[in-house]
Amino acid sequence: MIISTQQFLVYLLIVGRIAGVFIQAPILNSRSFPIFAKTSLVIWLALVLWFVVPINKPLPVTLNTFWLALIFEVAIGFVLGFVANLIFLGVQAAGEIIDLQMGLSVASALDPVFGAVISVIGRLTFFFAMIVFLAVNGHHLVLSALHQSFTVIPVGKMANFSSPHLTMQVVNLCTVFWSTAIKLAGPAVLIIFLSDFTFGIVSRVAPQVNVFMLGFQVKPSLGLITILFSLPFLVKYIDHLIEFMTQQFILLLNNIK
Repeated sequence: MIISTQQFLVYLLIVGRIAGVFIQAPILNSRSFPIFAKTSLVIWLALVLWFVVPINKPLPVTLNTFWLALIFEVAIGFVLGFVANLIFLGVQAAGEIIDLQMGLSVASALDPVFGAVISVIGRLTFFFAMIVFLAVNGHHLVLSALHQSFTVIPVGKMANFSSPHLTMQVVNLCTVFWSTAIKLAGPAVLIIFLSDFTFGIVSRVAPQVNVFMLGFQVKPSLGLITILFSLPFLVKYIDHLIEFMTQQFILLLNNIK
């Protein structure tokens, strides 16, 4: 089979959109995922989609227009992966808030998987969300959204990233991000606040009690117990977020097409 130059350009544009998803999508963007395996998967997915995805004509004919089209393809995949990754960022932010209240923020360390400093509970909630994400086949939803994106926005078509509807969606996603962090961290923060309030009363009644050192021993235990009892709610809420992610995929593609 002879492959024309136009067909090869289409293949490179497909690779660009898939690579954009792999830059941001949860699990796929992990540093623990070997780069050779990522590259192989990107190439294989592009081969599968090569002759079945719609193509916007005319295709780029000059080098400058091709690079511009490739940048847009990477950007489309990037925003799709970002929407999926926002779930994990919200859950991880909840863990960071709980860590701060428990007094474990001083135990933060550089995690080579994330390439950033992450606290203990933040790492725990992130991996728990990842387990739920895999259990409900969330990675399949991301790949399905990638496939459907070629139907809504054919290969080579310039996406409309200046849409006001896209701006409003980004604002809404940021709102959901912070509300997720606050809702998930709420029970533990409330329990720890009540313990601090109790320690304040104890310090007034019995000043000889060292409530500062006592709080360092009690608050981590209270936080972990609260997280343990909140796990059923956490699973249900993450499942709801994955459904929300699917809706946002559809809305995003309609906003930028």
